[in-house]
Amino acid sequence: MTVGLAGYYHLGIFGVVLPYLAIKSGRRIATRPLPPKVPYFNSQIVMLTIFLALSIFIARREWIELFPRELPEARMFVLGAAVLVALVVLMRPLWRSRVEAKARRLWLFMPRTRHERVLWVALSIAAGISEEVTYRGVMFALLWRLTGNALAAALIGAAVFSISHFLQGWKSMAIIFGIALTFQMIAWLSGSLYVGMAVHALYDVTAGFCYGAYGEKLGYPNEPMPA
Repeated sequence: MTVGLAGYYHLGIFGVVLPYLAIKSGRRIATRPLPPKVPYFNSQIVMLTIFLALSIFIARREWIELFPRELPEARMFVLGAAVLVALVVLMRPLWRSRVEAKARRLWLFMPRTRHERVLWVALSIAAGISEEVTYRGVMFALLWRLTGNALAAALIGAAVFSISHFLQGWKSMAIIFGIALTFQMIAWLSGSLYVGMAVHALYDVTAGFCYGAYGEKLGYPNEPMPA
C-alpha cells in the first residue's frame, strides 16, 4: 500500500515537528525555571489525548488497523510481564543514581504527593496508549510502507521516539531507543498494541513512583532547583 496525504501529515507532525520542538523545549528548560508540576502533568495528559485522537483519525484514513477484536494469546501477556520485570530490574540502579545526583529535570518525573501520584498514573496510562498508537502503530505502518522494510521502519520510529524525549537527556534517550525497539518487538510478536500499551503504562507508573520514593529517601528537594 502507498502512503496518502494524511499519512505524510502524520509523519511530518510526529517525525519532524515534534522532535524539533522537543529539542527546543529541552534546551530552553535547561536555562529557565521548571514549570509547576501539577499543571505540567495536566498539560501532558491533554497533549497526549489530542495526539491519540489525531493518530486514530489518520490511521482510519490510511487503513491502518489499530485495535483488532481478537486479543493476544496469554503467552504474549506473560512475555509482556517478563519484559516489564526485566526493565524495572535493569533501570532501578539508574533511577537511584539520578536521584542521588539530584538531576534537575528529574523533578518533573517525580510525583510525591497523593494528588501528583494520581495525576502520574493518569499520565502514564495516557502515554502508554497514545505513544504506542502513534509510534508503534501508525508511524511504524507508514514507515514500513515507505521503506518496504519492517526493521528499517522500527529503527527509524525508535529514533524519532527517543528524540521526542529530549527533555530527559542524552543517556535516557539512548535507553528509550532500546525500550522503543522492545515495545515494537512486542507489538510484532503479539499482533497488536495491547500488550505494549499495558507494559508501557505500568513501566511509566513504576518509574515515577520509584523516583518519588528515592526522592523522599535520599533528600531530593521538594521544590524545583534553579537553572
